[in-house]
Amino acid sequence: MISAVILAAGLSRRMGRPKQLLKLGDKTLLEHVINHVSRAKVSEVIVVLGAHRREIEQVLCPYNLRCVYNPRYASGLGTSVATGAAAVDPEAKGILFAAGDQPLITPEFINGLIDVFEKTGALIVRPETGMPSIFNIRLIGQLVKLAGDTGGRQLIEKFRDEVVTITGYPGLMSIDVDTEEEYQKVVDLWKKLQ
Repeated sequence: MISAVILAAGLSRRMGRPKQLLKLGDKTLLEHVINHVSRAKVSEVIVVLGAHRREIEQVLCPYNLRCVYNPRYASGLGTSVATGAAAVDPEAKGILFAAGDQPLITPEFINGLIDVFEKTGALIVRPETGMPSIFNIRLIGQLVKLAGDTGGRQLIEKFRDEVVTITGYPGLMSIDVDTEEEYQKVVDLWKKLQ
């Protein structure tokens, strides 16, 4: 059983407006991530919110998920990872962390990560470029204590010998949206994929 945690609490400083709510077709970037993660082999979807919480919650009403609030969101990504980890089902075997601004990720790729995790029993399974990544529930005690802006990378470095890295991660899936230029790039790619 894999719990999915989507990290969507950021301030969007470089973008200058809430990137979670940017449109891609008739849905927001965050909705695309939620749709893809929900169609993967996960038992629950949790969205960690912080900045722009109220506006984002309104958009998420129709979805079968749980929102949790990170009151320390301005202190960095690590606090959102910790908040999400603390909210997962205690029966979960692993926690999949996904970024709320990677709308081109696919359920098939996520399922591939889950398959590797289930076959290997690895402590951490990740693509070459970082997210989404799966952390074994054995790391829950350390995940809930994370702080700072590096998120799970602290644990990936600490346990580097127990990390399974998936190669061949399609580059377009790893594109996240931090600037207007990246947003336009994602819009253009998304249109080509339709």
